Amino acid sequence: MGLLTTDEQETIDALKRAGFQDHVIPALMANIDVETGGTYSHTQKEKNGKGYGLFQFTGSHLKDYQNWSKKLNLTDSKDSQAKFVYDNIYNAKDKGRDLGWRDRSKLQTINEEKMNKNPHIANPTRRKAKTFSNIYERPSVPHMGKRMLSADEWEEKYK
Repeated sequence: MGLLTTDEQETIDALKRAGFQDHVIPALMANIDVETGGTYSHTQKEKNGKGYGLFQFTGSHLKDYQNWSKKLNLTDSKDSQAKFVYDNIYNAKDKGRDLGWRDRSKLQTINEEKMNKNPHIANPTRRKAKTFSNIYERPSVPHMGKRMLSADEWEEKYK
């Protein structure tokens, strides 16, 4: 792995502790890069908006995160935000936010695919980053070009 900033390394560590597998972390880091403007800060506030954190939670999503972390007696941190997202995708009991079975299934499927398992899939990191953005993040302005460039960079950095 290349040289990483402290915030980048702490974010990767939080994603791993939450339960995300290595092959999906570059796609998640690409999304976090764009969502936080490259700060990888769990306290990042959206410029001219209401987004907050690594995943820029807004509205009911932010409220669900706050209620979930309060219920589990967790303080706001990279770890709690990563665990919340992981639980939304994988935990049937204390997920905190119901994504709906279809979206959960799509996210579980991309997260379970190994990077080079299917040679017919072009650039799986980009595809995972795009799917996570479209299904989980749902940004009003996706900046998909930036996400794809970051996905490429993270695929290289995370080797």
